[in-house]
Amino acid sequence: MNRNIALDVLKLIMAFMVVGIHANFMMDLSPLGNYLTVHGIFRIAVPVFFVINGYFFYYVLIKEQQLKWLRRVFILYITWMVFYSYFWFSIPDMSFISYAKLLKVVFFGYYHLWYIAGMIGAALILLILRKLPSSILIISIILTFLSGVIIQYLGNYHVFEGTFLDKLFNTNQMHRNMMFLAYPFFCTGYLINKHSVPSKISLEHSFILSILAIGALLGESYLNFLQENRDGYFDNYFSLILICPIIFILFIKANIPGTNRNIALYSSSIYFIHVLILIILQKNTALSPTYIMLFTICLSAFVSYLIIKINKRLKFIL
Repeated sequence: MNRNIALDVLKLIMAFMVVGIHANFMMDLSPLGNYLTVHGIFRIAVPVFFVINGYFFYYVLIKEQQLKWLRRVFILYITWMVFYSYFWFSIPDMSFISYAKLLKVVFFGYYHLWYIAGMIGAALILLILRKLPSSILIISIILTFLSGVIIQYLGNYHVFEGTFLDKLFNTNQMHRNMMFLAYPFFCTGYLINKHSVPSKISLEHSFILSILAIGALLGESYLNFLQENRDGYFDNYFSLILICPIIFILFIKANIPGTNRNIALYSSSIYFIHVLILIILQKNTALSPTYIMLFTICLSAFVSYLIIKINKRLKFIL
């Protein structure tokens, strides 16, 4: 099957960015560098993945293979949740709270697996709304996206300090979920494909727009870095809704034809396995965060070679 290798390269870059986020890249070298990367430009990674997923979900709907797609992704989610169950499955006292915490992890996903849970939820939402006019879908994108960003900003700046709302808005699952982060980007990717947006933008224009959008994200990140009353990091930035679709379109336009799936498989495998490598390195070495990131990428790539071999027999793991 013909592929656009440029998209596979984009996914690999995004996987490296996710590793950088979890390793806290540059924290040992520069507070500003750390913030502009880990809490800035690297935050495009998961939303870009959602845009890619939504783009190809359009073909799933055209072929009416949504049940097959959902079954495959659900099995993928269960597989990796079971793989990481040592780190999250716990019922210490058989109380209602313990069961509630366990169900929360199952529903939202352990650590990085929230991405798969979010993608499943976003697809289900789009399945419900898919027959609506594109104009209505665009409005739904704007409303859900802005809701997530506003919740994150209200929480990080403690606008409702000392209240239940402050605690609620500072819960990751309140803004980083299927509705407020996954769906707007997933639906954006779907609409980009439905309306053939890449064919209407030249490679040169998409490159220029990408540079401007990156500048907007770095500017927003830098402004947050300067604020003394800010607390915590950001998953949701206003500028993400600009940069993520245009970066995706740029790589679509680059269009490097090929048939080899290896780069795509490595990006998926590195994404799934890197947390285990990261935990092992953090617990058993004294490496700095920057070196932790580099070693995690290298070791994850090595382990991914083995995972890809296994995937040839057990095709549900990637």
